[in-house]
Order: sequence, then C-alpha cells, then structure tokens
Amino acid sequence: MAGHSLGGVMAQKFSNGKNSGIKAQILMGSVLTRDNRSIQSDGTSKYNYNVPTLTIGGTKDGLMRISRVAESFWHSYNNITPAQKDLFPVIALEGVSHAQFMSGVPPSAVKNRDLKPDVTET
Repeated sequence: MAGHSLGGVMAQKFSNGKNSGIKAQILMGSVLTRDNRSIQSDGTSKYNYNVPTLTIGGTKDGLMRISRVAESFWHSYNNITPAQKDLFPVIALEGVSHAQFMSGVPPSAVKNRDLKPDVTET
C-alpha cells in the first residue's frame, strides 16, 4: 500500500485494520500519525501498528514539514523499542517538495503552501 499526503493518513488507517491483508506500506509526504505510537515505561517508543512502513519525506515539503519527518525518524531509529527495530524506516530526500511525490496539477492548497524544490524530475 502506498499513500501521499492525506492519502498516507487514509492508507495507514486502512492498512492497520483487522484482516486488511496489507503486508507493508510506503508513506510519501506523510508520516505515521502520533496515535500509532506510545512511550513505554522505559522511555522507548513503541508503535501500536502492525504494518511495516517506509516513510519518505522531502526537505522542501511545505505541507509535511521536515520537523515532523525528523520526529518520526527519532521515534523510529533513536528511541524505538528493540523488538521493532527496522520496521518503520524514515528517509528524507534533500531538496524534494510535497508536490514532487504526485502527478498532475497540484491542488491549490499544495500550490500555495509548498516550497520550491531544489531537485527536478530529470
């Protein structure tokens, strides 16, 4: 399963459902929502989520700010409970904007709020 932006939120709600059959997912310009993790008594982050998820963000994303991607990175790498290591990788693509994860004409909200990318499609 893959989802971009708000589609990433919808994808994770669907994917984590009982008997969804989804084995893994990719979120682009989106992150696993905060309600999918908790802090354990030992201080580590535990995802209450059963689908391995790759999160891809862009450093020039004007809608899903890089600070939210960095927060996800911290919970997924630096603070994750050992049993979930490598289940929720997060990467940031340097110079990539929100609209670069989509095709077609960007909706007005994206067009008005996104940052100018440093990277072209070529």
